[in-house]
Amino acid sequence: MYATLSHNGGDSMTELRTVKRIPVGAVALIVAVISAVISFIYGIFSAVFILGGAASLNTILPEGVSIGSGATLGITVIIAATIGGFIGGYIVTAIAALLYNWLAPRIGGIKLEFE
Repeated sequence: MYATLSHNGGDSMTELRTVKRIPVGAVALIVAVISAVISFIYGIFSAVFILGGAASLNTILPEGVSIGSGATLGITVIIAATIGGFIGGYIVTAIAALLYNWLAPRIGGIKLEFE
């Protein structure tokens, strides 16, 4: 469940270690949740603009013609952005972690410095 590290030696206070493997599911889930939160915020901003646009259109349309408040579309955008951000974040991160796990033994992994 945790990233596997290999020790490269050294007697200093800092150690340089290589990430040999990334846990695909755990990392993908963390990034998916972060992506969902960011997408939710983006969805709120988009919904505000949709509501403003719908209100503006209603003022310039001829009398008797209305497109509604745009609230349904705004809520749909918030929900779709959040779900899309979660799914997209999970898929992209899982693919990246799988590629890292496949490539790290062949070309070398990421080296991190620890104290």
